[in-house]
Amino acid sequence: MKTETVRTSHLRNDEHFQFNTEFRDLVDKTGPATLKIQSQYDAFLSAFSLEDEALKKIMKSAITADIQAADHVRDVTFRGMAGAAKAALDHFNPDVQAAAKRLKIVFDTYGNVANKPLNEETSAIYNLLQELKGPYAADVSRTGLTDWVAELEANNSAFDKLVKDRYDESAARTGLVLKEVRLQVDAAYRTVTERIDALLLIEGDKVYEDFIRQLNVIIEKYKNAIAQRQGRKAAKTAAPETVTPEA
Repeated sequence: MKTETVRTSHLRNDEHFQFNTEFRDLVDKTGPATLKIQSQYDAFLSAFSLEDEALKKIMKSAITADIQAADHVRDVTFRGMAGAAKAALDHFNPDVQAAAKRLKIVFDTYGNVANKPLNEETSAIYNLLQELKGPYAADVSRTGLTDWVAELEANNSAFDKLVKDRYDESAARTGLVLKEVRLQVDAAYRTVTERIDALLLIEGDKVYEDFIRQLNVIIEKYKNAIAQRQGRKAAKTAAPETVTPEA
């Protein structure tokens, strides 16, 4: 009996991380000291933590698309609110008309904030909201804009949080390259499994047989995932043969 092999280079990033997570959990369950692999396992854990960090960095970089989507949401809300305020100028109730006229001065002062650069827009919306929630709160209520104000504030806060998260990500950049880190993890993993295979031959201890048997079950699962994916890819790229019927 020996440890089966799996082409870890063919695993997707999330699969690669999950495979090594399951390997780690199996070692922890058996006990690295029991397996006599403590120093080799410590090296594996060090590399594995780097992969975890690199993966988190990649996942956080996807936040840029979220920022664009959040900006679009607040733009739509602002334009809807401005449109509702403008419509109130023609309201049948003269008190509502008067309130709308006072709000028009505020909206004219700030202009179309949706056209401003992202950071300037965040600040402009914040200042506009302070006016609408403060001195002009009564006019906002009278013209029916209270829910619009609350929605725009929520949209602006959501956008601002996403931007700050991106800045936090930039500040925490480690320079790790996932591809390189994966190679480190693979090398550390092989060192551990090669030692376990050798100890099984030398000592013949049942603890190694049990460990390898359980590890091979995990390996088989990921080998099947790779084979299925490659099979689907081959089937998809294979052009079907066209048969022309005879006349």
